[in-house]
Amino acid sequence: MREPTTQPSALGVEHLEDRLTPAVVDLTTHGSSGWVNDAFFQQFDARPTGTGKIDSFLRVQGASSKSVAQQGFNTSSRPLQFDENKSPNFTRDLLASNVPVVNIGGVNYREFLLDVNQKSSQPYLSLDSLKVFVTDAATKAAGFDVTTGTLGGADPAFDLDAGGDNWVKMDYRLNTGSGSGDALVYIPDALFAGGDYVTVYSKFGEHFASNAGFQEWAVGKGVSVNSAQLGAIAGSVYFDANQSGLRDADETGFQDVTLYLDANNNGQLDDGEVYDITDAGGYYKFEQLMAGAGTGYTVRVFNPPTEYTQTTPNPDTIFLNPGELRDHVDFGFYRGAPPS
Repeated sequence: MREPTTQPSALGVEHLEDRLTPAVVDLTTHGSSGWVNDAFFQQFDARPTGTGKIDSFLRVQGASSKSVAQQGFNTSSRPLQFDENKSPNFTRDLLASNVPVVNIGGVNYREFLLDVNQKSSQPYLSLDSLKVFVTDAATKAAGFDVTTGTLGGADPAFDLDAGGDNWVKMDYRLNTGSGSGDALVYIPDALFAGGDYVTVYSKFGEHFASNAGFQEWAVGKGVSVNSAQLGAIAGSVYFDANQSGLRDADETGFQDVTLYLDANNNGQLDDGEVYDITDAGGYYKFEQLMAGAGTGYTVRVFNPPTEYTQTTPNPDTIFLNPGELRDHVDFGFYRGAPPS
């Protein structure tokens, strides 16, 4: 079976569903996740590895007072501007080539890991600002403008707050100790074009303040989203000889028919929408699809068999459970009028 692919587009990214940007992404339960501005945030259950073992490129030192937020960005230049840890082991330049690319639902993303630390008596922490800059040269210290949100005069390639005041809520208790990681963040790979260096600016504590330790960023492992959070859709395009609307064992499939996920429900295969092409048996499959009530998939046929009439209704929008394979999403065709 061919791997699903995408039509080329100017950005190389297209919505997989109609994503409504929330004010807050709540990652306070195991396996929780959410989308903001085409980026995917996922609570991460990692095996503890000990402090510092995640090879951070940005460590923002924790605040001692619950009324104090903390912020910073990664750079190898000194002196530092905000609350960054001064050690080059924890705060340093980051090459874009060192951030792994993973594929989710046919779209490539760059994977980052966030590790947070809080007191058990008040374990919640908010990520209130996240801006990712892609530049040709390494970032100089003291280059971030808090008023304009720019870095050295440059706008971010990704901004959590684009289009509204968005933030992420996390619960320190879901993982044990430091250095294990608490959230995975996936930023569209298309936004990383045109630069060799990546600078991540983040701010914590406006909604739920930092009260212990530090927060640190590292690159992901490139393993993609936890497979338990993914689903798949499979089916076939076939000759419905008896016009029953169900594929029987002796009914043959149509090869080289394109199926696609109609992200905007306009009945057309648009640039960036995920598609697959049927094999010799008429079968197709979409894999690595995000599960959950907020993520729906509309499967449609792009190039139906010439001079055939579809005998099966188009399926409703499909919502997958974690780990689910929704199979037998079939499309039958018959030469002539469909059954009345």
